[in-house]
Amino acid sequence: MLTQKRLKELMSYDPSTGEFTRRVTVNYNAKVGDVAGSLSAQTGYVRISVDGTLYPAHRLAWLYVYGRFPFSELDHKNHVRDDNRIANLREVTQLENRQNKSLS
Repeated sequence: MLTQKRLKELMSYDPSTGEFTRRVTVNYNAKVGDVAGSLSAQTGYVRISVDGTLYPAHRLAWLYVYGRFPFSELDHKNHVRDDNRIANLREVTQLENRQNKSLS
């Protein structure tokens, strides 16, 4: 299981922008200083590979700042799925998250 310590060894996180930057080179596509992650065309969330596992960036932001993964779900307050600023994230139940969905 990924820990805050391991994540901080590999990445730095800017809470004002929500971006992760690599601290170590993983391969030719992921070098020191690169912004980590890619936008999923299917879900609209940024995903980041850490130690061979793909994580949603918003969950990594929570781990980075609070030292644990969220107990339930995370909600993007402004409904923008790739806005991973910690101020834009809140821990919610599944029911609360459903109530905050944008209208289609």
